Amino acid sequence: MKNSREFPPKFAMKFFEWFCKPSMHDFIEGDLLEEYFIHKSEMGQQKADLKFIRDVFFLFRPGIIKPIKGFENLTTAAMYKSYFKIGYRNLIRNKGFSFINIGGLAFGMCVAILIALWVHNELTYNTYHKNYDRLAQVLFRSDFGGDDGIHVNSSVPTGLGTHIQDTYQAQFKNVAMCYSRPQEIVITSGKDSFLENGYYMQPNAPEMLSLEMMAGTLDGLKDLKTIMISQSLAEKIFGDRDPIGQEVRFNEQVDALVTGVFKDIPRNSEFFDAQFIAPLDVFLYGWSDLNVWDNQNMRLYVELHEGVDLQTASAIIKDAYNTNIDKNHERNLFLHPMKDWHLKSEWENGVSITSAKQKFIWIFSALGIAVLVLACVNFMNLSTARSESRAKEIGVRKTMGSLRNHLTHQFLTESVLVALFAFILSLGLLVIVLPWFNELAAKDISAPWLNPVFWIAGLFFTLITGLLAGSYPALYLSSFNPIKSLKGGITSGRQTSLPRKVLVIFQFCVSFIVIMGTIVIYQQIQHVKNRPVGYEREGLLMMPKNSDQLWENFRTLRQELFNTGVVEEIGEANYPLTNTFGNNDGFSWGGPESDKGIAFNTIRISPEYGKAVGWEVLQGRDFNENMETDKAGVIITESALAKMGLEDPIGKTVLTEDEFWGYPEFTIIGVVRDLIKGDPFEDSSPGIMFLSDRQLYWQFIRIKEGIPFGEALETIGQTYKRVAPEAYTDLKVLEDEYLAKFESQEQIGEIGAFLSGFAIFISCLGLFGLASFLAEKRSKEIGLRKVLGASTANLWQLLTKDFFILVLVASLIASPIAYYLMEKWLSGFDYKMDIPLSAFLFTCFGAMLITLLTVGFQAVKTALANPVKSIRTE
Repeated sequence: MKNSREFPPKFAMKFFEWFCKPSMHDFIEGDLLEEYFIHKSEMGQQKADLKFIRDVFFLFRPGIIKPIKGFENLTTAAMYKSYFKIGYRNLIRNKGFSFINIGGLAFGMCVAILIALWVHNELTYNTYHKNYDRLAQVLFRSDFGGDDGIHVNSSVPTGLGTHIQDTYQAQFKNVAMCYSRPQEIVITSGKDSFLENGYYMQPNAPEMLSLEMMAGTLDGLKDLKTIMISQSLAEKIFGDRDPIGQEVRFNEQVDALVTGVFKDIPRNSEFFDAQFIAPLDVFLYGWSDLNVWDNQNMRLYVELHEGVDLQTASAIIKDAYNTNIDKNHERNLFLHPMKDWHLKSEWENGVSITSAKQKFIWIFSALGIAVLVLACVNFMNLSTARSESRAKEIGVRKTMGSLRNHLTHQFLTESVLVALFAFILSLGLLVIVLPWFNELAAKDISAPWLNPVFWIAGLFFTLITGLLAGSYPALYLSSFNPIKSLKGGITSGRQTSLPRKVLVIFQFCVSFIVIMGTIVIYQQIQHVKNRPVGYEREGLLMMPKNSDQLWENFRTLRQELFNTGVVEEIGEANYPLTNTFGNNDGFSWGGPESDKGIAFNTIRISPEYGKAVGWEVLQGRDFNENMETDKAGVIITESALAKMGLEDPIGKTVLTEDEFWGYPEFTIIGVVRDLIKGDPFEDSSPGIMFLSDRQLYWQFIRIKEGIPFGEALETIGQTYKRVAPEAYTDLKVLEDEYLAKFESQEQIGEIGAFLSGFAIFISCLGLFGLASFLAEKRSKEIGLRKVLGASTANLWQLLTKDFFILVLVASLIASPIAYYLMEKWLSGFDYKMDIPLSAFLFTCFGAMLITLLTVGFQAVKTALANPVKSIRTE
């Protein structure tokens, strides 16, 4: 028989006696025991013991717990209220110091918030679409063998899309094809014409993308001649009128009824540039259909059924392409989820790699944190520098009984108060800077003022910043010996200034790396801009024939343009000169590389194209319209020649698998310098040019040398208006189109410059405050030196020498780090520069100059002060 215990478990009673306030112990213990005896009689001893233990642990809370030794006569709330009062009075008493500290932290916080909003915008890309987790794009891997390895392609033939729709209904709720690139078309309503970007899609695509409809329905593309337009385009065309049922005409060829108006798609979506969506069948009508297997010109999107695993579905469709084509290499399908489209769409040998966009998220996140850390370092520097002025206060407090942890809490509270004021100021700065930052970064970011998560995160971020910034000063100041503090012997010796010097070096190391990065980005962009592109950009115009009048009157227009006397040549091609559309394989030429299925950028051109664009013929000759055999001739680029591995290419035969444009074989008649048409930071794509005897969509106009460009542009525009008055003329300056390719990299450079500007400003702000304080501290020494004959130049040198040395040391430390980081960044480009020594010298010189100007101003001001006032003041 078990022994029955009359009282509750001893360990629970001991624990209660240990934490409970003595004044509350007796009556709480009486209630606990009374409850225990009742529960014991009703439920038994075991359950009563468990309930007693639970009650004891629930009592372990503020109000009942006895205070820690040293805090018996001061409640927590009253203690921190006192700390905040003292901190606020210190801020008011030292206005200059407070301004620098709060201002520096505010700028750092503003940068950190901006970068956090930018990163959030990047990480939430495509989440606008409600089916985000179940949408994917069908891609395929092709193994060409040899050095080319495995390629990942996003363009598929219409036959594959139709096959996926018909065969895999168990896996996919919806399947939709979209023409592989957005189209720029002319939309006409009445007498008004608008050049807009949009997509040709199958009817179920708007529902898949969960577009938010402002008018009409999501099934508005079911009829052939219909169109859905964005809210902004509807307002532009129709104003206050109801757009539904209105008729518009696009490219002056197709009349379509507006059946839907969708809300503008946000910038952080794959389809943000869609001003219209038209039926895919309208685009294909008359020249192609939905069962073609030899033309890869579509993007294929799928929506998985709920519960279907993406990897499983991907494995099921893997061989769907191979079973329908007869090719010499496999094309294995896989699904690429929408959540990865933005940040994980770069591939190397068939495997996803870290994309440039992911790298920029890491880089800018690191820079945002670095700028905030710089602001915190300013706080640490100024707080520890002012330690002598607070030494007596600390000595008195310790003498009166304050413990070190009391003082630590006080200084941390003061730093949190500074951080709170800085956070409030940073929100004001955010309102001012955000519109400019959006323009700089090509974003549409808004501050989430109504989101409670933003405020909770902001206050938590403020608390962490305050604790981070105040941690070192709190530990440093609270460690003072009270006797030495009262005697004034705290700041003697080198050790007290060593931490400040280390922090200043750290500040300028970060600033140096950021400035160096900005300079290298700028120089790399300029290096690529000056790259030979294989054609003459200056004086070249290009224009699409997006109107029936332009097609019908082309010969007349051509002659009239020559008659103006400002045009030297006019050529045509089926693609513009600033992209690499039209890639095809299936060629062989009998060389060692002939069996590798190499894809070439294939372009159809007129005989005048080469002269119009100004390409350079390296071997052989240009096309000649008077030579009938040239219709079966081709001109290749340097890169194509290298891929083919031919030593003497002129006269060699190129065979085609499917009678390319009606010819089973072609003869190489010329080799031209590489044409940089795609990404200028990458290697040139191998190209093959074919002669066409038909009109082509794009025309290229070469202005005569010596004719003022503006005058020639106006003359050409007037000629088009006279000959084709109803046509929308979209003359594009090729130089502008080429330079537009650098926008994304220039945005990176501008954001880097923006961050480096903040980093320099914050560093200089802290340096100025530190110099001001140290100059004030040494005012008596300076006065004595001046009385004894020291010149202003001598005093300026005395006050700036230490800072100059610190910046020099920072430059020496940061240079190898900056070089390593910049080399890593440049390694992502095929065409890149070598980092010049001048970039380091310029950065080092700039940092020293900024330091001398910042510190020198305060040094000169101190050196010019009346020495009598400095000496007589105790």
